[in-house]
Amino acid sequence: MKLSSGEILAGCIVLVLLVFEVWQYLDAKAYRETMNAQLVLLSTRVDSVDERVQQARDKLEKLEQSSLGGLIENANDALIQGWSAMIDTVEKELHRAKKGFDKPAGNAGAGTDPQTDQSSMSAPNSNGPL
Repeated sequence: MKLSSGEILAGCIVLVLLVFEVWQYLDAKAYRETMNAQLVLLSTRVDSVDERVQQARDKLEKLEQSSLGGLIENANDALIQGWSAMIDTVEKELHRAKKGFDKPAGNAGAGTDPQTDQSSMSAPNSNGPL
């Protein structure tokens, strides 16, 4: 079996193309492995940077709370809460006092007026003053 020069040339071209494809596949595989290694390295660095950023934010928050402005803000918040509680208490006492004044006014038809009823202010009891 004798091969012609055209068949030998075609065989060589196929062989060269096959070798080129294998080389290209191995090169792409090595490139992917390199890129994966770099991706893992960068991912680790990003995690480290994220951790440092969170630590910096925590420190900043502590500094803001302990700074003069933060202390003033905390004191203002406490003062506002105290005033609100005091105002609520005063409002409750005013409502209770109003109810107390409204009750005797409802009993005015019974003939006892707390303003003119002097029977409760008669002689002091034997327990002493007040």
